[in-house]
Amino acid sequence: MSDMTTNHTHITAEWIRRPLDDLGGLSPTDAAANSEGRKKLDDLLVELAGHYVRLSNLGLPSVNPVDIRRALGLEAVASPAGTHHHRQIRPHQGRAVKPGPVKRSALLDELGTALTGGDVDGVSYFNITTGAVEHFMHNLGDQENARIAEADANPDLVKIAPVTTDVRYSIMSDFIGSVEDINFAGRLRTAISGKGAFKRFRETVDEDDAMRRRWMAYRTKRHYHIALDWLHGLNADLSKYSLAGADFDWQPHKDEPESGEPAQVSVAADGNASESGVDAPAVETAAMDVPAADEAPPDASPPEEAAPVSQEPAAS
Repeated sequence: MSDMTTNHTHITAEWIRRPLDDLGGLSPTDAAANSEGRKKLDDLLVELAGHYVRLSNLGLPSVNPVDIRRALGLEAVASPAGTHHHRQIRPHQGRAVKPGPVKRSALLDELGTALTGGDVDGVSYFNITTGAVEHFMHNLGDQENARIAEADANPDLVKIAPVTTDVRYSIMSDFIGSVEDINFAGRLRTAISGKGAFKRFRETVDEDDAMRRRWMAYRTKRHYHIALDWLHGLNADLSKYSLAGADFDWQPHKDEPESGEPAQVSVAADGNASESGVDAPAVETAAMDVPAADEAPPDASPPEEAAPVSQEPAAS
């Protein structure tokens, strides 16, 4: 595959995910699954086909609309009336992250790391009285197992269940959507396709120091939002732990919890907990089913060892 073909592939992979005014604010991917948007998309691709022929005749590079249709999973010609197109299942998207420096919090660093991966051989608990995150290992013998059993029975300790692989994947995907350079964004989008997505993404983003620093700041903020969502799910008083949502551009979701969600643990300012269930609710849970350990989500990879939350400041 030539460098030019590779470049066009990167650009196409990213372009189809970006909202377009020509499609009423929809991305080509979403327009392909919408009857009204599909008509606008077909008209746009016909227009692009004309431009492609004209530019090709002039010897200038351009993306072939046939390749765009292929990337969208569409046939080469407009489908007949009555053909159904199914919306692509996409990971849950978190809050928008504002650019700028990160206000650091040791508690949110620990919670964010525990919630977005932690140690596969360990288990973490949040102490609602002290605000500390306590860690235990499964493979250290009977004594450690006894400590874990005691932690499970301790009403002051809430077990921290990590988010799904899809949520971790969506953090990368959402970051790519914020990258203005569509060529670099396309390379990142290609990097997160298939198994090994997390490793390839890190290798690609590390090629540009400014982009690496921007990614680390973005990831830290997303981890903080996940941690704050989790605390909010406990009905915890953030001020008890010297936290204020406004310091981290965070506020509770407006949507009320759906019926049938796991029971929650309420944490009052005095540290007393009223427990109506066993585990705290998951946060930022992806809409699709959780993949098995050897199965990757669409264009993603299976879980890998989570990198710790960066202690590096954001790029100025």
